[in-house]
Amino acid sequence: MMDFDAWWLLIPLACFALGWFAARVDIRYVLRDARALPSAYFRGLNFLLREEHDRAVESFVDVSRRDPHALDLQLALGSLFRRQGRVGEATSIHQGLVDRHDLPKDKRDFALFELAQDFHAAGLFDRAEHVYEQLTGTAFEAEAVTRLASVLEQEKAWPRAIAARERIARLKGEPQGRFIAQYHCELADAAFAAGDDVALQAHLAAAHEVNRNNARIPLITFALAMRRGDHAVAKDALSDLLRLRPDLTTLAADGIVELYKAEGTPARAVEQLAYAQSLAPTSLGLSRLVDASLAIEGADRAIDRLRGALTAQPSARQASRLLELESARHPGAAGTVMHDIAQLLLRATERTPGFHCTHCGFRAPRHYWKCPGCNEWESFCATALGQ
Repeated sequence: MMDFDAWWLLIPLACFALGWFAARVDIRYVLRDARALPSAYFRGLNFLLREEHDRAVESFVDVSRRDPHALDLQLALGSLFRRQGRVGEATSIHQGLVDRHDLPKDKRDFALFELAQDFHAAGLFDRAEHVYEQLTGTAFEAEAVTRLASVLEQEKAWPRAIAARERIARLKGEPQGRFIAQYHCELADAAFAAGDDVALQAHLAAAHEVNRNNARIPLITFALAMRRGDHAVAKDALSDLLRLRPDLTTLAADGIVELYKAEGTPARAVEQLAYAQSLAPTSLGLSRLVDASLAIEGADRAIDRLRGALTAQPSARQASRLLELESARHPGAAGTVMHDIAQLLLRATERTPGFHCTHCGFRAPRHYWKCPGCNEWESFCATALGQ
């Protein structure tokens, strides 16, 4: 019995010895593999950590030349080249990998995805489209279709962009209505310019179905109603615009004045613009309000409106407008001085943009539905008064 108990005591010692031996073997293999890696590889990693990308690329190129079969390293190297703007070199690496017949499917798909991005970055949109489509059914399909939609946007191929966004919704389960509505609005604008009201209304209905909060829809509807002389529809569209994006009422200011003049109640136009300004005080909105007030109510009332707005929210650009208007009411030296100061202020603020992107901060004198700086949709808004 004592011998039996002693035998069981040896089992834990044996397990410990086996574990220690296995660990020593693993460490030996790790050290051997580490010694097999070229020192240039570790230099490259060090440069990457220090964000010295040019030197990192040089080190990785050195490793790649020594071991042309280092797939992951070549893929990483191609990506680094593209980020540096060296798209030709990135394309050469990725095309070479795609052309290899011994490449595993997952690696080839990865190289194909990288190659499509190279073509995209180079502006070779037709080639990028073709390669993105080749990734259908692969692990990269969802991301490839997302990037394909970006290519189609740049080509203004709106029907195909709509189909791509619908695929993204199916593949990722993410709502794409915000984008699809904008594509339909682009098509509606084209139909408006062509005088095709049937197609225009069809695209507006499709846009409204996928995104009821798109402010572009009431703007286009308002313009169409004014062209047709349908004032009731125009007023409904204006109400929707004031509810959704009062800051963009400035884009329809001329039409609003035209609408109420046609109805014989021009003062209502000033009221509408004043109401929009109260909801979203903007520099351009105030300019449009003062323009309408001058034409409809006269200089005294326009000056009162402008002075009241500046008392609530100072603005150098609008202050120059006030001085200009006041100078006309003060003949002689005082009026001349006011006019000169107004011109100085105007020159100092003439580059003040009327719109800006809430996503990236890009500023511009005109409105864009898609920001030229970051390509974000619906991010442009009228700059607030005083900014």
